[in-house]
Amino acid sequence: MSIVRSPHDRGYVGLAVEALDPKRGGDRKEALNIGLELVPDDPELAAGVPFRGLNQWVDLPGFRETLLAWFDASWALGRRRHRAIVLDLGLPSTFFEPVLDRPMATLRLLHYPRADPDARESPGAGTHSDHGNLTMLAIDELGGLEVRRRDGRWIAASFVPGAFVCNIGDCLERWTNGVHRSTPHRVTSPSDRERCSIAFFLGPNPEAVVACLPSCTGPDRPPRPGRGGRGRRGLCRSQGRFRLE
Repeated sequence: MSIVRSPHDRGYVGLAVEALDPKRGGDRKEALNIGLELVPDDPELAAGVPFRGLNQWVDLPGFRETLLAWFDASWALGRRRHRAIVLDLGLPSTFFEPVLDRPMATLRLLHYPRADPDARESPGAGTHSDHGNLTMLAIDELGGLEVRRRDGRWIAASFVPGAFVCNIGDCLERWTNGVHRSTPHRVTSPSDRERCSIAFFLGPNPEAVVACLPSCTGPDRPPRPGRGGRGRRGLCRSQGRFRLE
């Protein structure tokens, strides 16, 4: 079930396969990616639409059912968070609903092996920002996730039992014309124990037009030029189309 067998970014990602900061070497992590679950006769699947593929599943009792339940719950939570965002921007609460009903979304199980304190090793995940709208992270008490503030200072993301860390992605920054800024972040592997986290990346439908929202522009705030996302997972293109590369 290696991800190299999937043209749709689904399956197992081996240790050091990814390098979010190539100057630092391969990321010291492994992962499993689960996307939107499709039936074998889905029209987009049959038509060969990019990034509309079948998930690769581990043959373990209850594994598929558990992850799909987590995916669906995260998807619903992400849509509710979008309603709050657009209400704050003076738009109808349902503004994003038409572009989040078949999203480019990934549930990712992440494992960071214990680091060797006496060796100079690659980061757990190099500095990057995510390509989509929102990323919701379930982290443990070990720490390791760091986010960069707007003043350039790096701070540790706090662990709050029962809560998620929520990062803004490049496409939401594009939609809101910089009102909401994407969050540069990185991960340092702990030296005493293994670290695990679960991330849910929520982006719009593949055909969605990503353009400046009307309430986020004006005579003194023209639409900013689009820019590529930082990191390997995709681009939020200046011409307004959302897709992974």
